[in-house]
Amino acid sequence: MRLRIALAALMLFVSLPSSRADQPPGGGISPGEAGEIASRQTGGRVLAVKPAAGGYQVKILTPDGQVRYVFVAGR
Repeated sequence: MRLRIALAALMLFVSLPSSRADQPPGGGISPGEAGEIASRQTGGRVLAVKPAAGGYQVKILTPDGQVRYVFVAGR
């Protein structure tokens, strides 16, 4: 009986829709994609990605050691 309850609970948990933190609502680009875009534009390494009005603010370490902030539009 316990096995059946545990199995039913597991099946319910697995069937729940997942909410992916890296996928923005409304079909825009994800934070990971914003980081990749900023990295390609600057040739630098992504340090952080934060949501900003209409897109993302990406903190980049440039190849020459400078820290820059790049805005990437969300669409």
